[in-house]
Amino acid sequence: MQAETQGTPDAVVAVPDDAVIDTGTKQTVIIDRGGGRLEPRPVTLGVRGDGYTEIRAGVKPGEKIVTSANFLIDAESNLKAALEGLSAANPAPTDGAKP
Repeated sequence: MQAETQGTPDAVVAVPDDAVIDTGTKQTVIIDRGGGRLEPRPVTLGVRGDGYTEIRAGVKPGEKIVTSANFLIDAESNLKAALEGLSAANPAPTDGAKP
C-alpha cells in the first residue's frame, strides 16, 4: 500500500535549501534589505524536498532571500562572536592601569 494525498496543495513560502543556515539549535535565513544591508532572521522550518525548504514562520512572501555565499556570512558572524567573546574575557586596561 502506498500513501496518497488528495486535494490542492496550499501556497507556502519556500527557499532553496542553501539559503537556510542551520546550526542544529536554530535556523536562520539572510534577508536582503537592499542597499547592501543584510538582516539575519530566525525562521521556523517545514517540509523539505526537491532542493527547497518550506518556511512556516519568519519570512513573508516576496522578501528577498540571500541564496548563495551564506557560508561566508555564517563564518563571518561566528568569527565576530568569537572575537567579541575574547574582548569580554580580556578587557583592555584603562589609562594608568598596569597590565
